[in-house]
Amino acid sequence: MTKGFTLTSRRHVLKGLAAGTGAAALGLPSITHARSAGTIRIGYIDQLTGIRSDFGQTAPWVVEQIETLLDEGIEINGDVWDVEILVRDSQSDPNRMGSLGNELVLRENVDLLLVADGLAAPALEICDQNGTPGISTILQWEPFYAARGGTPETGYPYSFLFFWSGADIIKNYIGMWQESGIDPAVGTFYEDNDFGRGFSEGMTASLAEANFTEVPGGIFKEQVDDFSNQVAAFRDGGAKIVTGLVFPQHFATFYGQARQAGLKLDAVSIAAAFVFPSGVEVLGDQGAGMSTEVWFNRQLPYTSTLTGQTAEEFCTAYEKATGKQWAQPMGYHHAIWEVGVAALKASGDPKNRDAVRDAIAGLEIDTIVGKVDFKNSPMKSVATTWVTMGQWHKTPEGSAFPYELYVTNNVTAPHVPTQKPFQKLSEFN
Repeated sequence: MTKGFTLTSRRHVLKGLAAGTGAAALGLPSITHARSAGTIRIGYIDQLTGIRSDFGQTAPWVVEQIETLLDEGIEINGDVWDVEILVRDSQSDPNRMGSLGNELVLRENVDLLLVADGLAAPALEICDQNGTPGISTILQWEPFYAARGGTPETGYPYSFLFFWSGADIIKNYIGMWQESGIDPAVGTFYEDNDFGRGFSEGMTASLAEANFTEVPGGIFKEQVDDFSNQVAAFRDGGAKIVTGLVFPQHFATFYGQARQAGLKLDAVSIAAAFVFPSGVEVLGDQGAGMSTEVWFNRQLPYTSTLTGQTAEEFCTAYEKATGKQWAQPMGYHHAIWEVGVAALKASGDPKNRDAVRDAIAGLEIDTIVGKVDFKNSPMKSVATTWVTMGQWHKTPEGSAFPYELYVTNNVTAPHVPTQKPFQKLSEFN
C-alpha cells in the first residue's frame, strides 16, 4: 500500500491504460499468483509542497497508477514479490531531504530509493553511506556531481541519476536566439539554488563565447518580491532577451514590474517557470510566446514499458483523471518507476543491494521519455537524456486549456521533431 495518497482501485486505473496492455504483457504476475517471496520496500521522495511544488504536481497521479500496476507484485526469477511504496514530501527543503533519506534508508530499511527532486543530494549521500541503491531524476548531471564532490570518472557507490545536461540547455537557448535574429543582448537573473548558480556560470561563459552581450541581474533569494533593480538594469542595458532560472511566482512579479516600467522584449526564455502550464497561465493573456526547455511532451514517439501507453495516451489519461493539463515532469515521474522496476527484475534478487546496484549500472531501457542508458554511458552513475526548446501558443477558443507547448528548436536533439517555428514576442500581440 502506498503511504501518502488516496488510491483509486486497480480496476479503475487499468481501464485507463493503453488498450491490450495487461499484467502478463508487462511481465507482472497475474491476479492469482503464488505465495509471496517477501516484500520489496521502495521509498519515493518528491517536492509535493513548497516553492518547487510545481515540479511534483503530477507525481500523486503517477504514483497511484504505478501502485495499482504493482498491486499484485513483481515476478523476479519465478518468484512473486509484494511491493510496498513509501511516499515522502521533501517540502522543497534540502534539510528535510536529508531527514527523509535517514528515515527511509535507516528506519524504514527500503530496498530501493527513488528521488524525483533536484534537491536529492542529501538523501543520495545517505544511500551511498549505507549501501542502499538510489535512483534520482529531474536534476542536471553537473550539480549531481558537484553537490557531493563526484566526477564522471568516479561516479558514486550506490546512487544514480538520469536526466539531461545543463550544458545542453544552454546550447539550446543560445542556438534558438541565434536562429531568431534577435539583437544579442541578454538580461539574466537566477534563483539562489544549485541549478541557478550553475546555470548562471555556464550561461555567462557561453554568452561571451557566442558574442552576446550579457546584462546581469544577479542571483536572488526565494524571499524576494521586488525585481525593480533587475527591470531597471535590463532596460538601461538594452536587453532584448531575458533568461534565467526563475520560479513561476517570482517571474509573474518580475514581468508585471517589467511591463509597468516599459521594458520591451523580443524573447523571454525562462527555465523552471515556463516548464509548467501554470507558469504561463498566471500571466493571463501575456503567456503566448514565452519559451523554455522541453524534455517531455505528448507528441513523443515513445511508450511506457510498464503500461504500454504512448506519451499521448499517458498525457490524455492524466488530463481526464485530474482535469489538469499535462506537465513535463510527469514523463520523468513515470520513467523513474520504469527504471526502478527494470533494475529490480534484472537484479535477480531484490534484497541483494549490490545486485540491484549492479543492475542499475548495467541498465539500457527505452522509457516513455526515451532511452535511459547507464550501461553505455561514458559517465559513471549517470545516463543522459535529451532536451530541446519550445514556445507556448494560445489554443483555439473552446479548448480545454489556454496554452499548449510546442517544440521550436532541437539544437542538441535532432531526433526530436520541431513542431512550430520560433517567433518574437511582438508576433504574438
